[in-house]
Amino acid sequence: MRRTVVLTTALMLAATGCSGSDSGTTPTPATTSGAVDTAAATDPGTDLELGDEATLVWQPATSLTGVLELSVDAVAEQRQSVFDGWIRDDVMAASRPYFVTVTLTNAGESDLAGQDVPLYLRDDNGTLGAPWTLGGDFAACQSGPLPTPFGAGTDAGMCLVYLVPDGARIEDLVFEPTEGYDPITWSGEVQAPEKKADGKKNQKQDGKKRKRG
Repeated sequence: MRRTVVLTTALMLAATGCSGSDSGTTPTPATTSGAVDTAAATDPGTDLELGDEATLVWQPATSLTGVLELSVDAVAEQRQSVFDGWIRDDVMAASRPYFVTVTLTNAGESDLAGQDVPLYLRDDNGTLGAPWTLGGDFAACQSGPLPTPFGAGTDAGMCLVYLVPDGARIEDLVFEPTEGYDPITWSGEVQAPEKKADGKKNQKQDGKKRKRG
């Protein structure tokens, strides 16, 4: 299967009519010099179902090793209308959104604040896409890096936004910290978008009611 990595990993969405921007910087995470026990790490190449937990070890920086207990809990396909009221570029307009909910625990010693977990969505064309970071108050799914702070033993539930080129569909979720790593994957039932209300049908019913009156 052809493997392509989507290089654009972050998108700042601005609310229509909203002024100003967040100029804050991400603090540098604390590091640990101690060796990381990888004995409990989930084996590369493991295939999991949605809701299963894996212990993931990766090195987001030369002086930093992360250990996470992570479960991919649910995947929900969205309609493009989920971005109504937000400025969209051509890439977004031609993509199919997915919201992915995950649960994470920092099982290591390092503070992983602000780190991006290498969890990708793979589509049925073999393309890997990273979560998109959203600016502003996108309450539907506030995607982004790990919270600040995110020290040892910290738990978090997160919603991540992924965009798949229109015409493609999700295959699975993939943990792949480096190229050549045999990925750990999650797959399962994808929630379909909610059905749109039948406006025309409702209008006809309202018209009949008015005539009867």
